[in-house]
Amino acid sequence: MAHRRGKPSLSVLRYDRDCLAAANEPVRRLSDFVRPRIDARGYASLRAGVLALGVLVIMGFAGSTGYDAWRSYRREVKETDRQLENLASALAEQTAWSWRGPDLLLARIARWYPAHSHLPRKRIDRLLAERASGLPQVTSVRIIDAHGVVRDSSRSTAASVANVSRHSYFRAQEGAAARGLFVSAPEFTSPGRQGLVVLSRRLVNEQGRFAGVVSATVQLRDLSALYAAVHLKGRIAVLLMRDDGILLIRSPAVPDLVGRRISALQFLKHDQAFRIRSPIDGRREFIVATPIDSTPLVIAVTRSEAAALNPVYRESIVSAVRTLVLVLFGALAIISLLRQLRQIEQVSAALRQSLKMEALGTLAGGIAHDFNNILGAIVGYGELAQQQAPEGGSLRRYLDHILYAANRARSLVDRILGFSRSGIAERVPMDIQAVVAETLQLLEASLPANVRIERRLEAGGAAVIGDETRLHQVTMNLCTNGVQAMPDGGALKVALEQRRLTAARTFGRGQLPAGPYVILTVSDSGVGIPAAIIERIFDPFFTTKPLGAGTGLGLSLVHGIVADLGGMVEVASEPGMGTTFRIWLPMISEAATHAARQARDLPRGKGEAVMIVDDEPALVSLAEEVLAELGYEAIGFRSAPAALAAFRADPGRFAAVLTDELMPDLRGTELARELGCVRPGIAVFLMSGHGGDDLAARARAAGVTAVLRKPLRARDVAEALARHPP
Repeated sequence: MAHRRGKPSLSVLRYDRDCLAAANEPVRRLSDFVRPRIDARGYASLRAGVLALGVLVIMGFAGSTGYDAWRSYRREVKETDRQLENLASALAEQTAWSWRGPDLLLARIARWYPAHSHLPRKRIDRLLAERASGLPQVTSVRIIDAHGVVRDSSRSTAASVANVSRHSYFRAQEGAAARGLFVSAPEFTSPGRQGLVVLSRRLVNEQGRFAGVVSATVQLRDLSALYAAVHLKGRIAVLLMRDDGILLIRSPAVPDLVGRRISALQFLKHDQAFRIRSPIDGRREFIVATPIDSTPLVIAVTRSEAAALNPVYRESIVSAVRTLVLVLFGALAIISLLRQLRQIEQVSAALRQSLKMEALGTLAGGIAHDFNNILGAIVGYGELAQQQAPEGGSLRRYLDHILYAANRARSLVDRILGFSRSGIAERVPMDIQAVVAETLQLLEASLPANVRIERRLEAGGAAVIGDETRLHQVTMNLCTNGVQAMPDGGALKVALEQRRLTAARTFGRGQLPAGPYVILTVSDSGVGIPAAIIERIFDPFFTTKPLGAGTGLGLSLVHGIVADLGGMVEVASEPGMGTTFRIWLPMISEAATHAARQARDLPRGKGEAVMIVDDEPALVSLAEEVLAELGYEAIGFRSAPAALAAFRADPGRFAAVLTDELMPDLRGTELARELGCVRPGIAVFLMSGHGGDDLAARARAAGVTAVLRKPLRARDVAEALARHPP
């Protein structure tokens, strides 16, 4: 038997520290990777930054579109003003040219007549006709004395008797203020309502006093034709008016408007563009008014504001709609991004919690490993002492209490390993009612004062195949979930019953075959679960609790354990009325069969040599004594390399090998692989307080016969060797 000198406890602790560091390495790396991204304040700042940036981008885009629309509007306004100013200037020149002839005619006659008024009337009439004949727009020229009597006329002597003293052009020239050309309001002839105006100039005698008026009747037909020939896009109108607002011509013509005073136009400043409300239809119009040289006339060009700006408005509407659509898409993208950030934050928080729990679980697993080594010696030597103590004596009673306490400690280690998810799950018949009752007893100590438990446990001695620790987790998670759903207090109802399905039954997540089942029902009177999310409650990391108040793993763990046990989870809920969970587990038999199995005599060996490999000296010594009591030759080693060397020296000597998994020099699975290379088919039993899928996979790959859970009991070793005889 090989021995290792030194302090085994320090070696074990150092080895556990190394294992803990190795287990934590991927956790540390993942934590380093996600730490900058899973900080709650960082996520809040990131969401605020994304929201602010999105709002700024949307506002910038909307502002840019608005600025472009404003620029288009200003450009169109300036272009319209420029066109109207150019058109008004051109028409003013043409109009001034058309009126220059009649005005010159009147001015010459006004200078000529005072010196030739003594000539015969017929001759003067003839001379007036000759001078007017060169101006086709002038229909007649008349000379009127100071009393308003027509003295001479280019058309008819009969008109000389007419008196025009009441006409506006005579009164205007008679007044002291009138000195230049005067234009009368338009008049209309009956046939065709041809427009006419009277142009007049003042006559003075040798003393400079008013001596009469010389007038010319002028047709507006040519000017109307000129203005009508102006064709520009966008409802253009041309207005010729006196400087006091009396309208002479409008093109296009508007009935009953010519001759009226347009009060809105008399306030216009010349050569400037304005927008006014049209006196015709009340719509707003661009207008440019330009004075006509040497005349008391003003020409104005107008354009409908709607016609001028409609293209801009249409373009602005299209741009606004396009911008609105893009802004909506942008807003939806920002909302989606914020929701994604929220989900990432929740997942990151859950991941952070998971990493913390993983680290705690690894630490708990390391502590449980050390505790298992200590507990193994207590249980093993206690059982040996119990076998030597006489029945009914006080020593036997003391040892029974020690083993009872050790078994409770073993259960505690199972809970710790269950928390760390590294324990080896048993598949044994268990009394489900005892487990549920124990869980409720533990839960009652931590219940709020306003929550009460109503239990109805009627499963009797029904047994199911599984692991007590995992069933404890299922019950505890469901009850905790129900308590949290009742913030204002209420009744938590827990029931157990047996039921037989005579035919297969379909559930939302699968189907159960016919047969006997045990149903665990947990009901609360809380807020209930909305129908929209009830299908997602078993999804990992899904939770309705506020950030930091839950990981979303409780119900997913329940579903996973129940599914692993071959059962089904049924849930019914109504918002405001509470939630009911039903756990269907296949029932195999009565739990008494398990107790009967424990009461059987231990299987014994026939002197076969069994190698024991463990780095804990106390456990090696204990195993040697236990195997010796069971009828085996036990050969212990405290070093895996020493055990491997001894096996290679004499492979046929050993019938079986019991080896620990966690050892400093060589892992148990690595030792099993080396032993299998030396002697294929050798029975290797791996002892470990840790477990899980990784250990099971490594054990299968290394050719391990079975995995035994620490702390070992004599029955565990005896039955394992009996199932796989050396």
